[in-house]
Amino acid sequence: MVCTTDGATTISAVHPDVIQTHILTRLDGPALACVASTCSELHALSENEPLWAEICRSTWPSTSAPRMRHVISTFPRASRSFFADSFAPFSARSWREARAESAPAELISAVDIFLDGRAVVSRVVETETESGWFRCSPFRVDVLDTKEAAATGAEYPRSEEECAGIAERMRVSWLVVDPRGRRAVEVSGGRAVAVERHWLSGDVRVRLATVVSGGERGSATELAVCGVSVTLGSEMQVREACLELEDMDGMKLNGRDSLGILQRALQGKRGKLFCEGEDGIQRYLAFVNIKMQRKERKLRDERRLDMLCVCVGLTLLSFVALSTLFL
Repeated sequence: MVCTTDGATTISAVHPDVIQTHILTRLDGPALACVASTCSELHALSENEPLWAEICRSTWPSTSAPRMRHVISTFPRASRSFFADSFAPFSARSWREARAESAPAELISAVDIFLDGRAVVSRVVETETESGWFRCSPFRVDVLDTKEAAATGAEYPRSEEECAGIAERMRVSWLVVDPRGRRAVEVSGGRAVAVERHWLSGDVRVRLATVVSGGERGSATELAVCGVSVTLGSEMQVREACLELEDMDGMKLNGRDSLGILQRALQGKRGKLFCEGEDGIQRYLAFVNIKMQRKERKLRDERRLDMLCVCVGLTLLSFVALSTLFL
């Protein structure tokens, strides 16, 4: 079905209710955005708030929470803008562009964990960002309480192959939302970059990551990684799900530095809507390679400094010995 101007039949001949009820409701977000760009009639029909609200709820069940529904309603085009922000890839703003702007007073995390296509965790976590405790403490957002666990209904992996297969079976969405700035960004990358089993407890840890650029050039935060960790217990219950930020030196960042990085990601440009692929994993592997090179370079510099200190010490010792001999 296309829009034509030279034929007798156009899209206008089809009743709008038929298009909205029987066609547009069957599309996912990227497909609906593509259809909306074909002609003015479909664009007008696609700008339907209930339609986009349902797409957001089906993509991220956590957006059904009252707090999230209210925040989404404040976006420029409500659910349509929220979906475009959250689903599309982003490029962070540069350090100099973003540092002068006001930082978010609050961050909201909308988290959804899927296993075998079924949502097992859907939570909304609010984090204040203005206290001194937040800015000076290590940045970490936890979804579950200490003694809380969410059942998945899956069987515990008995082999390393089954353990590694969890990377394909699990999908995690971690949306960071700035309610005041009315922006949202996906920081989990969607697909796991590593799956590890603890040798003693048997817990399975799934790690997801998104590399964020835009920090001060030459600093350890020129590149940083938003790391999401999901821990599954021996009974395949989700025992822990958290978000932390790490710089190129492998150091966990505090709230102040993490807020600046997330601010640049929130304010950055968005690309075209996309389906999950290997790009995020490749960027993470490149980040790991850069981090290893940076560590090796620092070790070489430290060895050279140690050698220089030894040489200076031996020179001074020789000078003192000669001075004593002549005296």
